[in-house]
Amino acid sequence: MARFAARVFLGLAGLLAVVLWGLTWFDLPRVSAALGPVAPAPLAAATLRADMGGFFAAWAIGAIGAAWRGDRRLALLPLLLLALAFAGRLFTLALTGDTAIVPPMLVEAALFAGIALARAALGRGA
Repeated sequence: MARFAARVFLGLAGLLAVVLWGLTWFDLPRVSAALGPVAPAPLAAATLRADMGGFFAAWAIGAIGAAWRGDRRLALLPLLLLALAFAGRLFTLALTGDTAIVPPMLVEAALFAGIALARAALGRGA
């Protein structure tokens, strides 16, 4: 039962990443309005789509792959990405003191914990 729940959670986490990737690629003005990064030129838009979209696409591939195959090793990819994102936000918080950064950090920490638990459950018996 734990393996099944882990696979469902990983699938949902991957689906969330697919939605965020889609928003980044296909509705960049909406993402920009919500998060603040503005793309005034095509190069800036391409950079945001490449960097943010690549982040979410890689997260989706790792989480969905782990869910689909039941392979805990694939869950390392979204764990690494979320840890790096958290570290980047923590660094920004230390530099600026802006507490608006905290809510996304809480989401990333919760997702990290959930994916880590799911990964551990995949390591248990069939």
